[in-house]
Amino acid sequence: MTGSARFNVFSIVYGVAYMGLFFWNELYRTALFRYYPVLSTFSREDRSLENAGPAILWYSWLFGAGVISLGVALVVPRSWAERLGQAWIWGVPAALFVVIFVYERRWFY
Repeated sequence: MTGSARFNVFSIVYGVAYMGLFFWNELYRTALFRYYPVLSTFSREDRSLENAGPAILWYSWLFGAGVISLGVALVVPRSWAERLGQAWIWGVPAALFVVIFVYERRWFY
């Protein structure tokens, strides 16, 4: 498989996985890990706001999406990856942008 075909698969799956992990956290309040900047530490368990301050979940979503998309990019057959058209390569990120915009509009209205 050419590098660009593998990268295209990685990029498409990364966006979808990131959004999936974000919404998973919104629904179930679970994450792979949390970063507490007040304590300068990563933790698997949720700590109290009074002792540890607010947690940053963004690193967990980045790491999880990276692992998922790397695994998919390595497993997808070469013939499938090379058949991805420009509509998929540009359409999926555009659709994710619309989903983000619709979800985040609550901050603006």
